[in-house]
Amino acid sequence: MKPISRRQFVRKGRDALIVGFSLHGGISPAIAWSQTATPPIPSAKPVIPEELDSWLSIGRDGKVTVYTGRIDMGTGIETAFGQLIADELDVPFGSVKLVMGDTELTPDQGKSTASTNVSLGAQPLRVAAAEARRTLLKMAADRFRVSADELDVVDGIVRVRKVPSKRISYAELIGGRRFSTKLDQGTVGDLSQTLTAGLTTQPVRSGGLHLKGPGELRLVGKSIPRVDVPAKVTGSFRYVHNVRVPMMLHGRVIRPPKIGSTLVSIDESSVSGVAGLVKIVREGNFLGVVAEREEQAIEAARLLKVEWTGGRTLPDYNDLHLSVRGSKPVKTDVVLNSGNVDSALAGAAKVLEATYTYPVQLHAMLGPSCAVADVRDGRATIWSGSQWIQGDRRNLARMLGIPLERVRIIWAEASGSYGRLGCDDAAADAALLSQSVGRPVRVQWMRHDEHGWEPMSPAMTMDVRAGLDRQGHITAFDFQQWSQSHSRGESGNSLAWRLAGGNPDWERLSGGPYPPSYEFPNTRMLGHFVEELFRSIYLRAPGRIQGNFAIESFVDEVAADQQVDPVEFRRRYLKDAMALQVLEAAVQKSGWQTRPSPRPNAAQPVVSGRGISFGEHGPEKRATVVAEVEVDRSSGRVRISRIVIAVACGRIINPQGLRHQVQGAVLQGISRTLFEAVKFDRSHVTSLDWRSYPVLTFPDVPEIETALVDQRDVEPSG
Repeated sequence: MKPISRRQFVRKGRDALIVGFSLHGGISPAIAWSQTATPPIPSAKPVIPEELDSWLSIGRDGKVTVYTGRIDMGTGIETAFGQLIADELDVPFGSVKLVMGDTELTPDQGKSTASTNVSLGAQPLRVAAAEARRTLLKMAADRFRVSADELDVVDGIVRVRKVPSKRISYAELIGGRRFSTKLDQGTVGDLSQTLTAGLTTQPVRSGGLHLKGPGELRLVGKSIPRVDVPAKVTGSFRYVHNVRVPMMLHGRVIRPPKIGSTLVSIDESSVSGVAGLVKIVREGNFLGVVAEREEQAIEAARLLKVEWTGGRTLPDYNDLHLSVRGSKPVKTDVVLNSGNVDSALAGAAKVLEATYTYPVQLHAMLGPSCAVADVRDGRATIWSGSQWIQGDRRNLARMLGIPLERVRIIWAEASGSYGRLGCDDAAADAALLSQSVGRPVRVQWMRHDEHGWEPMSPAMTMDVRAGLDRQGHITAFDFQQWSQSHSRGESGNSLAWRLAGGNPDWERLSGGPYPPSYEFPNTRMLGHFVEELFRSIYLRAPGRIQGNFAIESFVDEVAADQQVDPVEFRRRYLKDAMALQVLEAAVQKSGWQTRPSPRPNAAQPVVSGRGISFGEHGPEKRATVVAEVEVDRSSGRVRISRIVIAVACGRIINPQGLRHQVQGAVLQGISRTLFEAVKFDRSHVTSLDWRSYPVLTFPDVPEIETALVDQRDVEPSG
């Protein structure tokens, strides 16, 4: 049979019936491949943040291994870190390998969240690379009996500048051995708190340690292709879903019919005929089944008869936002209160007001949450796609009653992230089941688990008012937001722990409103946090996308009321020079034509228009988007035909990588704006599949053009 390419297979597969068969005692080739795909677990090593060996090692072959507590969720961080390290150490990019997210191999660098992987996560790695280079130069200088200032390094080869024949490689100097060197803490402060160490692209010298500045970098600023993409394109990449370990069982969890339901009884006879069933596991209201094979666990979970009682009654779906607004706040945050808003509104020549709502939304990861846990003999090893492995380690240790030092979390990439999602929950599910049966257990959620029970982004209701003087200038701006918190209990807020009767004692309220980018003379921003409706956690830019939607929409409404071009209206109130530069970059690239909005073309069956929006994330990241939109008047269908986006986020490490991230953010923003909303009845979520919870598909993808504003003298962010 003539072999066919992957592309041909996919093309032919659209019109073909694919039949699989199994070999070797019932193990299919695909499963057999997966069982051999997981490499052996690396041996633990001492992790002491102040020591160079905790961050970096060089092998006998000259390959550089770097250990980081940060993880890559498909954002290209592995590539960007590799560029920074290779530049600092003067080695080829291809010689750098990252070990990410293993609690027994990598330092604790906090969470990979809030777009801080580069801005906070990279600096300790650069310090380690610079310290390694300094140590190696000293070793070479001693070997050649010259000063370190007389040496050059090119691609990991040290040579005497005036006598190029005198050369030695990093591998010859230290390959396979420890540095046994302390890091220079004066460069980044206390390295035991590495998550607070910000990145700088300026040359830094402290105690003889030199961090390179922009003019000394060879790789930073270049579009080096992402190192993870080839394996993902060819299908050989190992996700957390591909993890297989010896003696592994499969588990599924049976969820209650309502939030807060109590488990009354189980009819074990209802699954007595299920082959391969190992155990029914109950702990409080947590209920799961474990079987030898995955399909057996699925069947047992489907057939098991369970009696539940009680549970929370949800509000009417159509009254969701009235319910949110009508709830008594558990806390109100005064985010900003400048001037006298009430007085300015009372004295305004005109007051405009509007209400904006945003639905409950999912992370909607294409590959459902998955984890493998091996909990036995008083130890736990867990493979998870979590964004915060150290936080999960602490919480899983508490949940399992195992000392922290006996719990190991090994990160394996999931099929997305976008904040925080069910990865932590799947890990807790697998851990409880494994502890009960004393063997490794793999748990992969079903689609209805993912859509029905993952922690969600909460609904929001936002009221906005503005007072205007007789010249049409804004004299007062009042913003009030009603929402449950975007995070309650962090990774301790796991579904399994709640059902098992745990009570995480750490809570926080987050996701309140953010101050507007515009400078108004009297401004008030209030965030009212209400009681939990659905379990929540961060979803990409929590609170910002919702708040920015309301603020930018309202700015457009005020501009339209005053018959002022939306760009010109924004120029009046944007005082930050970089914000204005980004605004102008989008205006120029889009070919924006100055005119008031809306355009009078209502007689046409399909009307078209354009919109502009400005946003920022912290003091470093700014973006402006111009959208060209069509609306079918008869069907109400909205189609975005073109997006132009300008972005500034400091010095750009990898332009191609940044462009890809910007495009991905645009696509997810369109999906959340036009398609995504969690639906529910009075008992539970009903949007349990892709038909009832649609996301953006290829026919609705617009043309996307990007303008990257490279701030070479500003620290990278993101």
